[in-house]
This record gives sequence, C-alpha cells and structure tokens, in this order.
Amino acid sequence: SSGINAEYGAEGSQGNVEEQIETNAIDDIMTIFLVIDNMAKTLATLLVRIIRDGRIYKKVCDEIRKADTTDLLSMDKSLIYTEMVILEVLRLHPTLMRGIRLANKEITLTNGLVVPKKTMVFFGQLVLHKHPKYWSDPLEFRPERWENGSRGMTPFTYLPFVAGPRVCMGKHLAMMSMKMAMIHTFKHHDIRPQPGTEKEMDWDYRFTIVKPIKGHKVIFERLNSEHENVK
Repeated sequence: SSGINAEYGAEGSQGNVEEQIETNAIDDIMTIFLVIDNMAKTLATLLVRIIRDGRIYKKVCDEIRKADTTDLLSMDKSLIYTEMVILEVLRLHPTLMRGIRLANKEITLTNGLVVPKKTMVFFGQLVLHKHPKYWSDPLEFRPERWENGSRGMTPFTYLPFVAGPRVCMGKHLAMMSMKMAMIHTFKHHDIRPQPGTEKEMDWDYRFTIVKPIKGHKVIFERLNSEHENVK
C-alpha cells in the first residue's frame, strides 16, 4: 500500500513489507486479546457486581447522575465511589489470575530461600487478592475498603495491572475507559436483573484469564425526563 511504501521508501524490499505486515497483524491480535477482550470481561463483571447489590447500585447511579462530565478530568474527579467499585471488582476478579517473571539475578528471600538467576517465578493475583493475611473479610465485595486508597496496604499484594517497572502501560487508559463506560450506561438508564436471577452469576478461574461463565439477563430502561434533568 502507499502507506507501507512511504514508510520504507522506494528502496523498501518485498521482505521488509511482508515483515511489517506480519508485525502489524501480531500487534492487532495482541491488542484484541490483551486489551479489548479483557476490557469486555471486566466490564461485564463490573456491571453484574453493581446491579446485583441495591445499595452499591444506588450509590453508583447517584454519583454518576450528578457527575461533572464537561471534560475527562472533571469526570474523573467526580467518580470517587465509582472508582472504588472498579478497584474492588479488580481485586475479587482480576483479569489475569496469575503472572510470571524471570529473576535477572540471584535473590535471597527473607526466609533464607535462594532464588537462582534465570529462575521462572510464578505469582498468583487471585491468591494475593483474597488472602486473609492482607485483607479483612477478603471474600466480601466491599468498595468502601478503598476509601483511603492504597494507604496501609502491603506492597505488591494488589496486582490487577501488575506492578513495578513492568506495570501495565494501559492502566490509566483502562480505568478511564471503564469510568466512561459507566457514565454512558447509568447516566440515562436504569439496569436491573430479572427477578429471581440476582445471584445467578459465577466466574471461570480455570485459566490465566478470568471470565464470566455465562451471560446475565437484565431489564434495561431509559430514565424519565425528571431524572435526565439531573446534571
């Protein structure tokens, strides 16, 4: 194409063009797998967690319907409780339930265990996020535990985006995207589960990526004019 020819110039070889096409294809596939698909799974879990708890649902909707959405910064500052809900969803349902790192040098742990250089080290977000040593009532969905942010939290025990020098580059984009999705979903609409199905939701933890086991039927209604006049 003209774009590829411009990038490589008139002297660009056929091999270079094919290599670039392959690189772009791999990049697109990884973007779909690691960003779009994971975001969809997290948003599905977030919506289910919100609508199945009347108290949380009301607080989220009240905040969103009063939020200043004139620009992204104002919106972000307005959604304090909504962010707490997102953080709690990512604690109980991290997109990745386990991770892996390669030790670049020999390390001696505090208990005396020696980790040789080039050792593959596995860690489990799902275990850390639900460990009673680090969390009070770890299996309870309680957004209020994030009222003080991460203050008082043991370092490296909350890893939905991993941490350190290899922290997810899309962390802030993901958080902002989820908040925008919540704005567009709840600003002018009410969502509630079909009667009797409030607790019918479970997640599949068999693989690296956590995902809902099945869909969730809901009743989706547009707000009346009285609610829509709320800024």
